[in-house]
Amino acid sequence: MAKVEVKENSKTREQFLLIVDAFRRMLYNVENSAERLEVFDDIITLRASFLIDSVLDGLRIDFDRAMELFQAKNLHLTERDESERDTLMAAFDNLVDFAVAQEVAMMQELPEELDLAEMESYEAICRKYNETYAETENAQVLHAGAIAAFWIGLSAESLITYNTQNDERVRELHQSFDGLTYPKSQFPPELIPPIEWACRCYLTADGYGSVMDSILKPQIKVNPIFAESLATGGRIFTNAHPYFRHTLPPEVEAIKQRIKTKLWLR
Repeated sequence: MAKVEVKENSKTREQFLLIVDAFRRMLYNVENSAERLEVFDDIITLRASFLIDSVLDGLRIDFDRAMELFQAKNLHLTERDESERDTLMAAFDNLVDFAVAQEVAMMQELPEELDLAEMESYEAICRKYNETYAETENAQVLHAGAIAAFWIGLSAESLITYNTQNDERVRELHQSFDGLTYPKSQFPPELIPPIEWACRCYLTADGYGSVMDSILKPQIKVNPIFAESLATGGRIFTNAHPYFRHTLPPEVEAIKQRIKTKLWLR
């Protein structure tokens, strides 16, 4: 994972401080399984809410508007409303799954027998997942949301071009896609940014790039974590992400379903 530097007074730092406070409470209640699970629920809920905030910022939609779209079903919704709702539902569903998997992965790094004298080392694990990794993940989600917002606003007839920042930081793989243009209906989802960690690429519409026929699509091999795109209703993070290799205990699966129900996803 390409890391984004965490600034001292960043939003992610503020989010981490809320999570680490709950993390400490969870470890201090290690002998009380019910209390420990309740606090773990709080940690997952916090992380999910921070990821959701990031995608809402990218989409330029506030939470109240998202809930309004979810509850409206198909009543009095415009075509754009429906597109926004479907995108939001795909994002929220994936990000809740991701938050749950992330915190379970964090817990897997803790020893089975905890020694509270080692709290500092345990907090370092919490920091790794909920600040260091989270800074990069939040930026990735924000970018995916911004690209999806752009995509929603395009007509079906639009020609869409892949663009890099054209500077010395552009990776060779990304540069190889620069200028590729497809009709919106044929644009490969795996080529919709971000295609890797810390990808800075973007899309433009109705440009003058070379239009690729669908039969002549190049072999596109991107990071499988980003093989789908929120813009086309896919996941921001696929199951190729290593967080998802852990099986969820039944009680954690119940936490996930509770959060999704609260968000009108179930």
